[in-house]
Amino acid sequence: MLRTSVVTLLAAALLLAGCIVPVIAEETLEPIAEMTVEPTATTVWFPATPTPSPFPTPIVSPTADMRPGIGELLLEDDFSDPLFWPTSTDADGSAQVSNGRLSLVLNETRSYLFSTRNSPTFRDFYAEITATTSFCRGEDEYGLLVRALDGDHFRFALSCDGRAKVDRFHNGSLSRQAGWVSSRTIPSIAPGTSRLGVWAGGGQMHFFVNDIYLFSVTDSLLFRGAVGAYVHTSSDRDVSVSFSDLKVWQVDR
Repeated sequence: MLRTSVVTLLAAALLLAGCIVPVIAEETLEPIAEMTVEPTATTVWFPATPTPSPFPTPIVSPTADMRPGIGELLLEDDFSDPLFWPTSTDADGSAQVSNGRLSLVLNETRSYLFSTRNSPTFRDFYAEITATTSFCRGEDEYGLLVRALDGDHFRFALSCDGRAKVDRFHNGSLSRQAGWVSSRTIPSIAPGTSRLGVWAGGGQMHFFVNDIYLFSVTDSLLFRGAVGAYVHTSSDRDVSVSFSDLKVWQVDR
């Protein structure tokens, strides 16, 4: 799929599933709602919004398991078939499936590159994916997209300096849901490898890195969608991250 076939303007606001969104200008977050500790063909979006005040950066430690009811394995993707992950390459970036990996490379300053699996969609689930950084520094980001449908989605992001957050994109607005949180389990230099996990049951979502629980989000807006991956350049540096070994299990509640 060509880059120009998957990128539309904000007014299009079409389906996200199966899309590659090759270079999107950097967005800023809308004012932050109070954080609750309990807490896809085509396109993206992202209007400019006011920049929020910084979040505190607490240090987290391992906690008890918060992944109840994990049942049947619904999806196992070893990235051997690019049919589910359309590919695109241009001067600004590329999304390619080869050698058992989805590789996202972004060369554009302060931009985003998204790739969303075109099927299936999930409601209650536990998803894991492995992310391996090659070029990645400072506040550059990479991560897992969940409940991606009709343009809306959650982004579970890791920064290249060892922090994590969750943002929600809904009806054209981006809002911070949790983070930034520092954890020694997140690589702070490249190359590095992390296993990202998201448990979602109804309006409750729990987020993990390398089997360590980080934080939770309660949401009443997004309840189903596809999974995907993304990278973000925070400056003029290139970012290169590969994703592998995607698995999604049913959550029985």
